[in-house]
Amino acid sequence: MSSESGPAGSNRGGRSPGDVERATGRYLLAIHWLSDGPERRVSTGQLQEHLDVSGASVTEMVGKLDERGLVDHEKYRGVRLTNPGGDVASRLAWRYCVVTNFFEAVLETDLGDAQSYEISYALPQDGVGRLREMIDHPCIDQCPESNQTEDGCLV
Repeated sequence: MSSESGPAGSNRGGRSPGDVERATGRYLLAIHWLSDGPERRVSTGQLQEHLDVSGASVTEMVGKLDERGLVDHEKYRGVRLTNPGGDVASRLAWRYCVVTNFFEAVLETDLGDAQSYEISYALPQDGVGRLREMIDHPCIDQCPESNQTEDGCLV
């Protein structure tokens, strides 16, 4: 399967990963992974712990994401992704999964989450597509290509 036909790898309408800054993407991906579904809210404390950032940083970024329509934030109730935010997060998750799986399967190298994210964010779409062509199985369990419906797939 090429990168263009990947569930979250295609750029059919909506926002692409390149439409958000690197830090913004990290927050969207964290909300995506920490929530169990589109309607479940994530607390700012969970984001702070997951991303290892200050509470003030989380508050500031969540406010910016809310203003941009990427998340819906309700004070004391938490934050959830909007449809546009979820689309971007899914694309970022697909890219992250391809990079992680490529390094593990082809190069036998285990990257940390931060390194995997940085590489997946920096690579152009065709570069991610080429990596995907070099691996013979769907990505790690966080990728929509895995078609997992239970706890294994977080996308």
